[in-house]
Amino acid sequence: MSERSLRLDELPRPPLFKLVGEDGDNRFAQTTVGGEPSRVGVLFSGRELAEEFSAVAEELGMEALAGLAAAELSGWGAVEAYAASGQDYVLVVSERGTGLFHAADVAQRAVEAAEVPLPLYVISDERGEAPLISVDTGGEEVLVAALFSTPEKARVFREKASHLDLPDRLGNVEDRDGLRRHALVARQAGAEYAVVDPESGLTEAIPIEELIR
Repeated sequence: MSERSLRLDELPRPPLFKLVGEDGDNRFAQTTVGGEPSRVGVLFSGRELAEEFSAVAEELGMEALAGLAAAELSGWGAVEAYAASGQDYVLVVSERGTGLFHAADVAQRAVEAAEVPLPLYVISDERGEAPLISVDTGGEEVLVAALFSTPEKARVFREKASHLDLPDRLGNVEDRDGLRRHALVARQAGAEYAVVDPESGLTEAIPIEELIR
């Protein structure tokens, strides 16, 4: 874990992890923030970070978070619900840094992050079908639905990925309903994630289920 301070706009993408009791309920620490008694929840960018934090929580003055299990928050909707579940602040712990934020600000950030800019474009064949792209994630192949913010970015990606033999037509997704339909088709074909302008692999991947809700 880095000692660097995170900004709110650097909140890691899901999946994130929280600490829960034996019955799966959210647990919060009682501490002082700005001279005021406050309830603080914690979000982690990885399961191991959550478990390591819980193991030393008592030493950090957060006894209520000691010895707890990590539970996954798979999408921004789950992050929003967690941030709105009763704490005053959310401590975010990641490999890139740590930040303490008002819970309401984290919930709002999750809402904003879940919004996908429209319209979007997809590489498609003459039948309007958009092929999935296989991405290697450390030895495991994951199928991804590729979306593009502009026709030009779709064209450039197709040229760079000539080895994939992608079709040369372009389809568009105009609204949320269209995006949901596209995500449903992609899920049926085996996609686990969608990526907008996929130049950095799964760095900014969106769980396909998040686009279907």
